[in-house]
Amino acid sequence: METFCKIILDLENELSRMKEVSENLPEQMEYAIGHCKIALDRMRELVLTEGFPDKKSEIYFFKKIKPKVYCKLLYFHAVFEIESNRQIIDKDGLRKYFLQKLDKIMDYMTQHQVKVQYFRCNFKHLDDKYFVRYDPEIPLELRDSHYLLDENFFTWHDHTFSTIMANEMLIEYIQKEMEKLDNPESEAKNRPKFPFQWTGNKIDLIEMLYALHLSKAVNDGNTKINDFAEVFSLVFNIDLRKDIYRFFTDIQKRKIDQTKFLDYLRTTLQRKIDDKHK
Repeated sequence: METFCKIILDLENELSRMKEVSENLPEQMEYAIGHCKIALDRMRELVLTEGFPDKKSEIYFFKKIKPKVYCKLLYFHAVFEIESNRQIIDKDGLRKYFLQKLDKIMDYMTQHQVKVQYFRCNFKHLDDKYFVRYDPEIPLELRDSHYLLDENFFTWHDHTFSTIMANEMLIEYIQKEMEKLDNPESEAKNRPKFPFQWTGNKIDLIEMLYALHLSKAVNDGNTKINDFAEVFSLVFNIDLRKDIYRFFTDIQKRKIDQTKFLDYLRTTLQRKIDDKHK
């Protein structure tokens, strides 16, 4: 099982980089889905080539190991669908949309109440039927489903357990999104407050922001311009993110003094240095 655990660890490391890959949530989900599929393919290859030393190991894999990855794949697929179909509508419309998603999840959990109980209570008395391959008691309709395209990597309820785990994560995700609707300022309240207020022109701060970013003086340049904008916005109590690209275009269009604020800073500092030597 050590190799399987290494695959899960590799996946977690890749997933931790989602926000570095893109700031767009659907693109983050596509990235996550791709890496979940890679992890499952690696697991499948191991199962087919090495198999399991005994039935206990097989049960443990399909009950505990595979669902840890498979549930993430199902979860990211669901979040991708939710966000892709999410319309820019009023608060009541969004709440209705989220409630419909929650109702669908709860219908599944109710229909599979016995399996949910088995999962949450960590029962074991049916493990031989639920988590061993080639079980002749698997219903015919399930055998004909797309989940059984590869009977070498499938058991009766590893999909069910994975779906339950994914649903629990989805419930938490949707509830947080609904909380944002009711408390749009809650995130801002939890952020640290700085006693600074930018009183100059916004474009000047963005000029300085770009210069610092392009100098690679922070994290050797391994930071995104939007990350800088978020930090500057937080420290100076000003929203830069929606203007950051537009103002940089305005700076590029300047006919003279393209770096006028940086030049002003240099002049101001030099004057102070010169005064010290008088």
